[in-house]
This record gives sequence, C-alpha cells and structure tokens, in this order.
Amino acid sequence: MVTTPVWSSTCISRGLGISLSTLRYHVDFLEKNDLVVARKEKNLKVYFIVGRLKGADRNMASLLQQKRFRDIVLTILINPGATHADISEKLNLKAPTLSKYMKVLEKRGMVDVLREGRCKKYTLVDEKGVTELLLTYRKSLWDSFVDNVLEIYFER
Repeated sequence: MVTTPVWSSTCISRGLGISLSTLRYHVDFLEKNDLVVARKEKNLKVYFIVGRLKGADRNMASLLQQKRFRDIVLTILINPGATHADISEKLNLKAPTLSKYMKVLEKRGMVDVLREGRCKKYTLVDEKGVTELLLTYRKSLWDSFVDNVLEIYFER
C-alpha cells in the first residue's frame, strides 16, 4: 500500500495554518533541491515526495485531489457499471459537463467504458489502486464523502 501523502498547496496551507506565499517559498525550495516534485492539473498544483509514487499512482492521486473527479470516481467505485445517466443523476451534473470529466478519466486510463447500444457503463480500471490511494490520502482530501463511500465499499 502507498503510504506517502499527496497534497495541494491549499490543503498544506490550511493544515499547517500558514499563508500560501510562505508555503510556496518553502515548497519551491524543496522542489529546487529535488525533494518534492509538482504536477499541474489545470489550476491545481499537486506535490509528491520524490521517488515514492509510480506514474500511474501519481496520475490517479492528482485527479483524486479534485473534488469533481473524486466524486465521479467514488460513485463508480460503489456502483460498478454505472451509466452516464446514473452518475449524472447521483451527482446532479449536467450530461455535457459529466462527459468532459469522463473523457479525462478515460484518457488517463482510470475508467473502462462498456458500450451497450447508446448506453455507456463505467467501471474503474484499477479499483484496488484507487481504493488504496483513497485510504492513504483520506485525511488530505478533506471530504466526508470519501469516508462514507469507503465504508459502503468495504461493506459490499
């Protein structure tokens, strides 16, 4: 199981009770000295301790830091084979918005798509890996939904 925390600068700043500018100064120092590596996800920068996570885990961890992606992945985790309409309804997301997120998850290799006529059913490619990352980073995600889904997942 992966045991190295992954956090965004906002999570670290909140957790330590320091300003973002102070945090960025120190994280930049760590980055310049090859102790941490950063990965950008649109407007979010996620930090990893060098050498602790494989590329696939980094890929998943950086997306799981973002609430919308995390909610979609969690929904599929407790409802394997959920359709586009199921996910859209459960998360109260409009179909076109969900489609944009699903394309990213498909492109990153996190979800498999099974087409049945006009219907798409989704499953996680690496359910075990996602579950391990969620368990490991549960505290850094600041989200009670994660705890609730993990509880449901382990009860099934």
